[in-house]
Amino acid sequence: MLKLDEQIFEKLFREYYSHLCNYAGRYIIDSQVREDIVQVFFISIWEKKNLSITTDTFLPYAYRSIKNSCINYYKAEIVKEDFLTTLGEEWKEQLNEEEDFIYQKEVQLALQKLPTKCREIFLLKCVTGLRYKEIAEVSDISINTVKYHIGEAFRIMREELKHLTFLFFLIFF
Repeated sequence: MLKLDEQIFEKLFREYYSHLCNYAGRYIIDSQVREDIVQVFFISIWEKKNLSITTDTFLPYAYRSIKNSCINYYKAEIVKEDFLTTLGEEWKEQLNEEEDFIYQKEVQLALQKLPTKCREIFLLKCVTGLRYKEIAEVSDISINTVKYHIGEAFRIMREELKHLTFLFFLIFF
């Protein structure tokens, strides 16, 4: 066990900061938000000077803390009115990166036909890559309700994009 002193803290920060930012990128697209989450994590570590850690326990502790912070970020964001718009824009950017995706308008129109809650859950899955359990936690609904909304979203998207069936399988599978 190591008592957290300035040298150990600095070593952990230098060694793991960018790695933890990349890890947060599994959940958060915005690089500034990722960096903020990791910085807040390190600040909380520094404030807990009596925290006893080992080199074996630091990364698992950091991963869990970062993941929880990312989920909490979405919990806070989901109540904002522009959240769906932001997620939609992030998804649009991801589609644009797919070598000038030519069916973007069709996909966006199909997305707009989803009921609001269904679209929110669908975007959380597609944009953030959160698991069903994490989406349930963020949205304050059951896992079965998440599964229902994802299934419904795929059904509607499949129907709306049936003239582009080959495309649907490329994007979503």
